[in-house]
This record gives sequence, C-alpha cells and structure tokens, in this order.
Amino acid sequence: MNMKAAFCYSHKKFIIDEIPKPEINQDEILVKVMASGICGSDIKKIFDDNVKKPVVLGHEVAGDIVEIGNNIKNFKIGDRVVVTHHVPCFNCQYCKHENYSMCRQFKSTNIYPGGFSQYIRVPKENVSLGTLKIDEKISYEEASFSEPLACSLYSLGKIKLLKKDFAVIVGLGTMGLLFCQLVKMNKAIPICIDIDEKRISFAKKLGFDLAFNSSKEKITERIIDITDGVGADLAIFTVVNEEILNECSNYIRDGGKILIFAGVVDNEIVKININDLYKREISIIGSYSSSPKHLSKALKLISKGYINVKSLITHRLPLEEFEKAVELIVSRKAYKVIIEPW
Repeated sequence: MNMKAAFCYSHKKFIIDEIPKPEINQDEILVKVMASGICGSDIKKIFDDNVKKPVVLGHEVAGDIVEIGNNIKNFKIGDRVVVTHHVPCFNCQYCKHENYSMCRQFKSTNIYPGGFSQYIRVPKENVSLGTLKIDEKISYEEASFSEPLACSLYSLGKIKLLKKDFAVIVGLGTMGLLFCQLVKMNKAIPICIDIDEKRISFAKKLGFDLAFNSSKEKITERIIDITDGVGADLAIFTVVNEEILNECSNYIRDGGKILIFAGVVDNEIVKININDLYKREISIIGSYSSSPKHLSKALKLISKGYINVKSLITHRLPLEEFEKAVELIVSRKAYKVIIEPW
C-alpha cells in the first residue's frame, strides 16, 4: 500500500509523491498523521543547501495509532498520540547534565519519513520515551504544539526566572508568542519586540500590552524606563543577528541573561564585547530542541488550557498545498500553519 508525502527538493521545488507505507517491526508503531505543524526550523532546512535533499520534513506530529508491534504493551490501535522525533538516552554525560539535545542518541532516533506524510513509523526508543496519549478534550492540531512548546520549556528551564522579572522576547512569531505566554504564566513580565506592526498588534490582542516596534521606537530607552532604570533580567531571541545582540547589551541588566533560541542559515559570525560578559556578568545561553519530559509537561499545559495555542493557528492546509504553506510563512502572512494530510 502506498501513501502520500511532501518531498522538498529545494526552496523552489516541492513534490507530493507516493511512496510505500512504512512497515513496522514488533517494537514499533505506525501512526496515521492527522496534524503536522510547520516549524521555523523546517523553513531553515528548506533554504539550507547543507541539508541533504530530497527530504520529507515535519516533526510537530499528532495522529492515530493504526498498527502496533507485538511487543508494545502501553498503547493500542486507535490511541490518539503525539510523537517526538528525537529522544535522548537519559544515561550519558550530556543527559546527566540535562543537555538532552546534545546526547549522541538524540539525533540517531527519528520518525520516518517525516511529519509531512500520511503515515509515520515510530521506532522503539521513540515509542517508549517519546510517545504520549492525547486527552480527548483537545484537538490533534492543539496537541501538535506540544513539540514547539516543549522547546520553550526546555529553554526557560535553563534560566532562573523570578516573579516580576522582566523578560524581553525578540521576534513575535509562533515561538515568540509561546515564550510570551510561558513568561506570563511564571508571573514574570514579558516585553515583546518585533519590526512587523501586524505582529505587534496581534501580540497586544493576545494580552501582551508591552509590545513595541523596534523599527519605530527607541527600544533601549523604552526598556530602561519600564524597568525603572535597572534593565531587563532576560532577553529571549527567536531571531538573532549582530545588530540585535549589540542592542541587547544596552538594555540587559548587569548579571542578566541572553537566551538564544534561533539559528541562521548563513553561519553569521558576530562580535561580542568580552567585558560585557566578564565585568557585567552577562550570560549568553543557547538552547536547541527539547526532551520527552518537556513534551509531557507541554502537553499537560495545553490540555489544561494554561497555554493558548489555538489562537496561533492561522492556516490549515492539505498536503497538496505544502508549497503554499511555505510561501505563507516565508512572506510572514501566517503564524502557525497546520498540514492535514487527510
């Protein structure tokens, strides 16, 4: 039996092709994909010539178990699940220090062929550590946000964020708005920054009143004023370049932290004032991906309604319109686009 999958050949060439439906062994499950979100990292891979192509991307996956291996005891056919694409071993030196995404097993485990297909095979490690049942009260598309929200949780877990701390979030796409919600949930104060007036307005509609356009306002002066001259405790970058980093050094407080949750395709090199790190004790922290334990926490937050993900969905498109979905995101006409393969 064949199935459909969206293959990326380049940033200008996408083909919906039929390939054999994956076969599973006794330790695996087959999931019928009902919702798969397009992530910013998917877009970066589409434009990155170093990523081997053709490739089927997609890792924000929710669906139904339709086949199950004989050794699987904790799941049954018909279970609604979310699946993480990578799982760490939890035993190595990286995992002991909670650097889960640095674990050597992490990248070696993956769903096949990718979330932008009608079915995915979930390998043994991902079944036992990275597959979670979905509460009946939430939709597949809401559940698919577990992966990006887990990444935000993992990132903030590296920071000691206190009540009434000021956290600047730069970039108000889907990830930025998830960070805003988590900061607010932790009773800290988000200050939202973007250069797109529509995204500033949308953030305000979601209840984030401290939202500013950095191309129209003097952001450093704004932040220093809001924080009574102290500066922000934390800056979270969902987009990053040298200009953004340099500006941040003016509004981050002494002892403050800079969290980089963003990559670049062109391997941009930036200059950093070492004295800012040394004399001012400013920390720069990178964060990439998440872990199954963060996926579990994220799914609970969504299920209990603590995090609003439904408002972030702007488009729902079939697999056949994958190229249109990419265009909508690249042109900043969409927040979260959910691919529905059926």
